[in-house]
Amino acid sequence: MNDKFIDVYTGKVSVSSKPVILRVMAIGSCVAVVVYDRNKKIGGLAHIMLPGRSSSGESEERTKYAEDAIDILLDAAKKLGAGTEDLEVNLVGGADMLGEGNISKEIASSALDYLKNLGIEPKSKKTGGAKRRSVSLDIESGRIFYTEGDSATEEL
Repeated sequence: MNDKFIDVYTGKVSVSSKPVILRVMAIGSCVAVVVYDRNKKIGGLAHIMLPGRSSSGESEERTKYAEDAIDILLDAAKKLGAGTEDLEVNLVGGADMLGEGNISKEIASSALDYLKNLGIEPKSKKTGGAKRRSVSLDIESGRIFYTEGDSATEEL
């Protein structure tokens, strides 16, 4: 496994074609959308913190929202040469860690509904529950790893 990590912080999007590992270390109610093109070895992560679309035109704000972040993530992957039909999409996160219930479900539903509207069916998803998660994407191998709570790392 590669040892060059790029942390994708809350409300940010990162895409790469270099042999790095993109990761989100602590996902609570947020949702990480992971995309990967196995043919071109291009991948990305969006660390989404809010449902829907931003009412602000500012790019700093847009990546916090599900629909905008997914658009930005897919566009960035395409600009690096990824084929839309070749992208595998996975979701991780959306835990109700504080017992408040709604925001985590709203974020996950917003991301899933928007992907469905785009004609994209996620390959897998690890959402819901009450435990924090982490996720990492190794651009070189295409392998996605995640943790849930204090559990051992597993491959998605």
